[in-house]
Amino acid sequence: MEVLEAVALLALGFGIGTYSAAVGAGGGFLVAPLLLIRYPDAEPAAVTTASLTVVLATSVSQVLLASRERRIDFPVVGAMAVVAIPAALFGAVGTTWLPRAVFALGFAVLITAIAAYVLLKPTAGISAPYNGRVWERDRTDAEGDRYFYRIPIIRSIAPNILGAGLSAMAGIGGGPIGIPLMTRVMRVPHALAVPSMHTLIMLQSACVIALHLMLGNAGDPMSDVPWLAAGVIAAAAPGRWLRRRLGEGPLMQGLALGLFVVAARTAWGAFQ
Repeated sequence: MEVLEAVALLALGFGIGTYSAAVGAGGGFLVAPLLLIRYPDAEPAAVTTASLTVVLATSVSQVLLASRERRIDFPVVGAMAVVAIPAALFGAVGTTWLPRAVFALGFAVLITAIAAYVLLKPTAGISAPYNGRVWERDRTDAEGDRYFYRIPIIRSIAPNILGAGLSAMAGIGGGPIGIPLMTRVMRVPHALAVPSMHTLIMLQSACVIALHLMLGNAGDPMSDVPWLAAGVIAAAAPGRWLRRRLGEGPLMQGLALGLFVVAARTAWGAFQ
């Protein structure tokens, strides 16, 4: 790889990492289209494996930084992982079972609907009381800010399973789906939802990558991973600063724009 090419990948990784860290996504929905363009003959599974490896680097760097702020709700992440990781593994294998075009178009429609909802309602606001079974959470971060929230248990299970499975099938980390899910369905405050989702993405991506490697799905796109990952890791701190600076509304609007990119990329892939 030439020096200029490596520098360009580092710069792209830095831009992707800054945006992903700010909005709470892993960056897979931006890395995957880039790799598809650079490696037009690569198998989708090889692109997915490389993309998720960059996502894993993004999430690890974010989790290491966020753990010092005590804004990761580890019990909630663990509970989500119990249902999300099996669904993600099933989704990764499911890419070989379902007609790609049918899935891609359906997924694009779903993501477009989520993006439109987030764009129209960028802040979760105050939710009405929920009368079903809830998991009461009371957390105080390193700065002394206290968060009290009630997670609806039963109605959170199916969306977590569906989101994890779809994310793995599409080759993205899950943040574009997971952040709206955590803030809207599970009612987790945005300040805790982003680092907690990065933690889940880290666990989920590591498991899916391991499965793909066992199936022999690594390929040429993996040669770009060290440079993209280095740029992503360098962007961890700037991305977190941007998130604290902007707040939930603008960040969710930025996430919505990213979701539209995911939808467009997925729909485009259906016709390849």
